[in-house]
Amino acid sequence: MRSQNQFLFQFLSNALPNATQAAWKMEQLIYTDSASAIVKARLFAEEVLKEVFKIEEIDTTYISSLYDKVLYISNNGLIVKEIQHSFDTIRRSGNKAAHDGTYDDITVAFQLHKDMYKIAVWFYETYTSDQEVVPPYTHPKPGVDPRLIEMENMMKTILEKSLLSPTDSSNEINKGISTEEEVSVEEGSNEIRHTKNVEVEESLEKEIEEYVLPGIEENVIGVDEDSSLLKEISRLKDSAKEAIENANEFSGFKEYMHVDRKIQKDLESALQNQSQKNGASLILLCGSVGDGKSHLLAYMNKKYPEMMNEYFIHNDATESFSPEKDALETLEELLKPFSDENIDTANQKVILAINLGVLHNFINHNHQTANFDKLKTFVESSNLFSQNIVTNYESDQFNLFNFTDYHPYELTAEGPVSEFYQSILHKICKEETNNPFYVASKRDEQNNYRTMLHENYEFIKNEFVQKQIISLVIQSIVRKKLVISTRAFLNFIADILICENLNPISKLDSFEKLKNSVPTLLFNNAERSLVLKNITHFDPIHSRTSATDQLIIELNTLNDWETINDEYVKDENARKWLKYFENNNELLPEIFSEYFEGFIRIVYLTNSKFSKSLQDEAYEAYMLSLFHFNTGDMKKIKDFYDEFKDIIYKWKGTIKKDYVLMSHPFDKYKLGQSFSVKPVVTHINKQSEPTLYTFKAVITVGYKNENTSEEAILDIDYPLYSLLAKVADGYRPDKSDEDDAIKFTEFLENVMKFGDKHKELMINFPRENKYYKIKRDDFGSLVFERE
Repeated sequence: MRSQNQFLFQFLSNALPNATQAAWKMEQLIYTDSASAIVKARLFAEEVLKEVFKIEEIDTTYISSLYDKVLYISNNGLIVKEIQHSFDTIRRSGNKAAHDGTYDDITVAFQLHKDMYKIAVWFYETYTSDQEVVPPYTHPKPGVDPRLIEMENMMKTILEKSLLSPTDSSNEINKGISTEEEVSVEEGSNEIRHTKNVEVEESLEKEIEEYVLPGIEENVIGVDEDSSLLKEISRLKDSAKEAIENANEFSGFKEYMHVDRKIQKDLESALQNQSQKNGASLILLCGSVGDGKSHLLAYMNKKYPEMMNEYFIHNDATESFSPEKDALETLEELLKPFSDENIDTANQKVILAINLGVLHNFINHNHQTANFDKLKTFVESSNLFSQNIVTNYESDQFNLFNFTDYHPYELTAEGPVSEFYQSILHKICKEETNNPFYVASKRDEQNNYRTMLHENYEFIKNEFVQKQIISLVIQSIVRKKLVISTRAFLNFIADILICENLNPISKLDSFEKLKNSVPTLLFNNAERSLVLKNITHFDPIHSRTSATDQLIIELNTLNDWETINDEYVKDENARKWLKYFENNNELLPEIFSEYFEGFIRIVYLTNSKFSKSLQDEAYEAYMLSLFHFNTGDMKKIKDFYDEFKDIIYKWKGTIKKDYVLMSHPFDKYKLGQSFSVKPVVTHINKQSEPTLYTFKAVITVGYKNENTSEEAILDIDYPLYSLLAKVADGYRPDKSDEDDAIKFTEFLENVMKFGDKHKELMINFPRENKYYKIKRDDFGSLVFERE
């Protein structure tokens, strides 16, 4: 049993003695009286909030209930949603336990214990300057009944005072003890053992392990809690305390992992310019969920506290200040200083992080208490909702940053790359003494700790392996339209490093090494995260190419697998994983299949020539076209439009050159119209840089009517491009394809309206192989003539 000097919340004892005492009592009661433990958890939350309100100097005259206190600090940006949820869960469960004597649920108590830990870490990092190491979360262990501890102490006192030997005093000691609580004293020792209590404790421990613990701790085989590297890599996971994003806090770990980005530099410059001006200032950080707004604000608070203190920061424009107001009413109240009536005399400075959809709704909303025409004009003038690239736009008191056109990857003529992801991997892998991951790995090495986690860590130090991992992440973003936040990327890295079996490497056989290696964790763990689920679609074992066929032939016909490994595997760590198989190539078909999958994945991640042979041609072509459209290369853009027009003919069908089919291709006759349109290129921006950091992530094409100003615009993302590429190769789209490509079919309908069907049509009778034109002459009469 943990003593009070060792228990989980000890790090709070100086800052929050009353809360610490409540947490201690909660742990003592959790197994024997979980209802009372739940009430103690509520008391813990109350004591924490009491200190928060004291530190923040908040008047609590009209904020008395726990509900009101949580609501107040939430609305004022003092806590993030996760901590708010923890407070609220404790509050509701505590109320129920206090008013309902039958509410006695140990699983609820365990959950509250975790929530208490989250709150404790949040308070410690936000409101204290102590340097004590916060222990990782552990569930409370069942302890000895306090009554028996008291009895044990009493008996030890009796022994010391009487100076009797344990044998002589045993009868005297046992006089006041019932049979149910029998205490035995070992002969020749002062050790006192509570026989019944030990049995109860072992039984309870077993019950907790079977029922409660699987839902509390991860099911990892052989986890060595003394592994320094495991502790550091675990900080990358979503479940780690570092995963909590808060615009008001920036821990040392986050500071180390921080990577400078262009939008950060632009925001820094804007803030420095605004600090030299008087009057109102509204900075809009526009984007979507998970694009890094909270992290950037936390970084700016840390780096420029004086400058940021000039601003009120509202980090979630969907949050309401009060239950009676919706999000738009809340924004109206917040932005009242920037209304048409007040902006010229106001001096408030506000940074508002807002999603694009919310901003669009706000500027087009019919407001009741103020007018925001100037703000609306500003947003519309920025072209934020147009096809143009908009990263930063400033006018008078307003400044706008658009996270949408900043991406976690860059475009180049050789394909997409990511300085951002590369910098994160460099921070994790660099062999320098300021790198906590590297230091942890060296500490484990000195202590002779070596598991597949350490092998995996060494494996991803390989620069080409890093390049391949980043390529897969970018493909997930482009091909699967996945939004990958910085937090999701860090969690992904932890998922491909931390394996299920963390027993010493010496205890693993060769197949266990393959199963727990990065290549397998990368492609065979769809259930771990959404990122990994999408990456499984790019598993090289699904690519049947001449290169993979050649490998299968060589492995099946050659006895010297060492030569094959030397030729294909370009990483020393991976070579060691495969060494066992070099002299053991007579594998059963099922075993060979398992080996081959691991081998192919390793080769794909380490061999540049082999991986290039497996690259998806449509994906490569799409990324190259994306680069050309964003650099404004008109020759390449013209080539794209020519191919795109041919695809339209193939999708719709044709009668003759330049005539698009209007009827069903299997009708007795075919009816077509002239396809006379001009491409739209006015939206295309020209950039001359070899690396594009800001760009439109879709290919935007369009046509306009030659006789009017009407336009039809289409954004082509990769899924649509992939389908159109198949059509270009002769694939005939079916009804399902048309449903999936609804935007493209709607685009075609609009384009077809630009044709000259009111002036001229062509009819083809396939059986007779005859063509006729129907058109109007100069006097408006229909003319029917044979081609």
